Amino acid sequence: MKDDLMKTLKDAGFDTEGTLERFGGSEEMYEEFLGTFLKDKTFETIKPAFDKNDKEEALNTTHTLKGVSGNLGMTRLYKACCNTVELIRADEFEKARDSYGELESAYEETCNLIK
Repeated sequence: MKDDLMKTLKDAGFDTEGTLERFGGSEEMYEEFLGTFLKDKTFETIKPAFDKNDKEEALNTTHTLKGVSGNLGMTRLYKACCNTVELIRADEFEKARDSYGELESAYEETCNLIK
């Protein structure tokens, strides 16, 4: 991985050290998974689930994104996902829907940093 990308991610609050540990120290593997993340369509399914009032789909897709973002050290996105998942599980679907703006912002920031 390019040193400047690693520094950019770390400076933005990514848990690069923990992620590299999970990847056995392989920056190449980390970079590959970041590229795969950019192609993943999970995020694109969250808003339609909220729009349809589909609590189960909103929970499943947000929970999936939570796991991926956590494993890749995307701290801000992970925390936004955690918040939304907790609200859905607490049967506070309207608050969860309202939290989508923060989730979207964190997702866009994450993608822009990786690019």
